[in-house]
Amino acid sequence: MQRLPLSYLKPGMVAAEEVKDDKGRVLCSADTPLTADLIERLGRMGVRFVTVKGRPVSFPWEKPLEEELEALEKRLEGVQHPFLLELKQGLKAFLQKEYQTSLEKQNAG
Repeated sequence: MQRLPLSYLKPGMVAAEEVKDDKGRVLCSADTPLTADLIERLGRMGVRFVTVKGRPVSFPWEKPLEEELEALEKRLEGVQHPFLLELKQGLKAFLQKEYQTSLEKQNAG
């Protein structure tokens, strides 16, 4: 699943969750295919974000796990201080857990 600003939505994407207005009224249900007309109507109703199935948009700041871990290793290359080594291990564990959580969310949606 991916939560996207309305401007990133494209016809053919599928809502992963109900889309509600600011008063909590359901404007479209989960599993609704988005059309150009529906996206335009949601915008007129004040909707700013929609959660869609999959990960149809790749943002430039998102990197694969391997790249993140490689960058971490490079940044802390040669570090010997016990605190920094522990911090590095903690960051690696955090990145791996976030990646796993992201995969689980994608597979659930």
